Amino acid sequence: MDHVPETDLDARIQDLLATGVLNGHEEQVLRACGLVKAAGITARDEFMFPRALDIGAILVKELNLDAEALIAVLLKPLADREIITPEAITKEFGSTVEGLVSGLKKIDRLDTKQYRSNTENFIKLLLTLSPYIRVMLINLARRLYDMRRLIDYPPEKQGLIVGETTLLYIPIAHRIGLYRIKTELEDRVMRFTDAETYVVLHQKISESQADRDQYTADFIRPITLRLKENGFDCEIKSRVKSIPSIRRKMQVQKVGFDRIYDIFAIRIIINKPVENDKSDCWKVYSLVTDIYTPNPRRLRDWISFPKATGYESLHATVIGPEGKWVEVQIRSRRMDEIAEKGLAAHWKYKSDGKTGERPDLYASIREMLEKPVASPLVKTVSKDKSALYSDEIFIFTPKGDLKRLKAGYSVLDFAFEIHTDVGSTCTGAIVNGKIVPLKYTLQNGDTVKILTAKTQKPNHDWLDIVKSPRTLARIKHALKMENYKEADAGKELIKNKVIQLGHDFNDSVINKLVGFFECENFLDLYQRFGEGKLDPLKIKKAFAEPEPAAAISPPAAEEDLPYHISEVIRGKQDFLIIDRKLDAIHYRFARCCNPIPGDKIFAFVGVTQGIRIHKTNCSNARELITRYPYRILEARWKEFDSARSFTANLGISGSFGRDIVDRLTNYLEKDLKVGLRSIRLLKMGDETGVELGIHVTGKAHLDDVMKRLLKVKGVHAVKRLGSL
Repeated sequence: MDHVPETDLDARIQDLLATGVLNGHEEQVLRACGLVKAAGITARDEFMFPRALDIGAILVKELNLDAEALIAVLLKPLADREIITPEAITKEFGSTVEGLVSGLKKIDRLDTKQYRSNTENFIKLLLTLSPYIRVMLINLARRLYDMRRLIDYPPEKQGLIVGETTLLYIPIAHRIGLYRIKTELEDRVMRFTDAETYVVLHQKISESQADRDQYTADFIRPITLRLKENGFDCEIKSRVKSIPSIRRKMQVQKVGFDRIYDIFAIRIIINKPVENDKSDCWKVYSLVTDIYTPNPRRLRDWISFPKATGYESLHATVIGPEGKWVEVQIRSRRMDEIAEKGLAAHWKYKSDGKTGERPDLYASIREMLEKPVASPLVKTVSKDKSALYSDEIFIFTPKGDLKRLKAGYSVLDFAFEIHTDVGSTCTGAIVNGKIVPLKYTLQNGDTVKILTAKTQKPNHDWLDIVKSPRTLARIKHALKMENYKEADAGKELIKNKVIQLGHDFNDSVINKLVGFFECENFLDLYQRFGEGKLDPLKIKKAFAEPEPAAAISPPAAEEDLPYHISEVIRGKQDFLIIDRKLDAIHYRFARCCNPIPGDKIFAFVGVTQGIRIHKTNCSNARELITRYPYRILEARWKEFDSARSFTANLGISGSFGRDIVDRLTNYLEKDLKVGLRSIRLLKMGDETGVELGIHVTGKAHLDDVMKRLLKVKGVHAVKRLGSL
């Protein structure tokens, strides 16, 4: 690129100021240009200013954007070189300009090597990097500039630019209705990727130009006369389809160039007031079809039902001279400008050119990028970024792969998302080149390399770090397995002692020992003996203790046991109020029944394990009050913070396939907003069963969840369980 004279730069600046779209911000634009000039020119920066001015011209002339976008493009190179600080930009030009500059810098830091396999996620990532949708539009302008000067880049850079343009920027331009820019990008991509075919088709179009001009003149002559007779001031022009479009038609129809008859279209643009432009288009359609017979199946009415991009036009296909089909596009001057400049022009007409934040424009563009499926009407959505993709972030792996996570997830969450083994041995991560701890909250667009060590293993502190319910369940399982690592040794010790005392080692004996030593279950019993916390010599005492006089009956009904418990605790003045402030007393909720606020409860005072809170209809309740009445205390709930959750276990049976796990997971987490602790699929005869642990705030919440689960297709019954 040759050196650009100072006089030429000044002429470009004046050209930008004369566009009429800066809405009184000309002085700020001049001030930004002055800062760039004052920064000086080095060998590296020589073309910095001309490039910024050229991109700025695309923004204001072709995208109809405002002065803030133009200023951001001018200042961005200075911000890259730290010639100007974010604080200085905010003070001098406002927080919006600084936000635009910051968003552009974030995009430039992205590693796009894996865009081919992550196209949709990349588009979403570009959308979420900044709350300002103009960042995406500015980046589109920068890409158009690069494609127009592709020859200035080295070959390897050319390939990357063309690939990204094909898979990222052409779809973006198409979704938001920038069809002229989309067509130009496609054309320039084809010149690079299939130059031979492009040259051949271009030559054929040129060779047929004279015949096409003559045919067009013959076709529009009677139309021009009829429109003038009826008082219409119109511009009529012929438009040749783009070469990539012609090639697609040849490929789809499997024919040669000579068999493509609709390589051009006639466009009629009505120069009349906006108020009656739709009815005028139909009047012109009527006049044209009076001359040439239309094909009613090929009528496209984008006036009654505009595209989501704001595109409006009548497309008719008629039989012209020599029996050839010709496409005729009828639109007003307003519609033509919207078709050329997309929603930016739509906003211009809607607001009569007034300045402002254009919430409808930017919200509509964001919605089209978020939801690429076409909609019959342009909808207005919240401009607030928190309403769009607020629960998603996109993270790069060191290889450039893009992973989707929920906002707020930590390094540890991400490690477990990769693989359980990676998560279990995670010691931290390198994020954007810096070492960070496990609890570091990942940000959108971060590049993350997980660090591991063979000696690392999960610990209880991890439970406070992770946010993912699935990761939480994995860590709890790992901790449980770690807790019971001495269980095998304990089991052998107990077995040898029981046999030595002349008893069979069976379930009845194990249950007896679990009750005698006040363990939560047989694994707890084995583990505590394995760790040496219990004395094997006391096993003999367990067999010497007499059995209760009455056999233990099945769990009592909810209304039965409270009466018995009240008899036991009558006259006792001690009772517990169960609330979050009860820190001085060591109590835990019994795993056998998992009581939650709202359940009827009692307290059992253990010898070695402190106080356990049980439901009054717990399967162990009758045995406890029969054998140890002196250890029973009354317990009452006090209101808990609604933010605190309790674990409840449910059993679900019904007729459903293996997809029930995914269905229930999505239903609980997305529809019911219930945290999932664990889920397991079981086979129960002809029916399938699911055991799951969920987090609820109390019994009322649990009852509501159970009631709603019964409405899930295929579910026959839902019941509450004790421990899983």
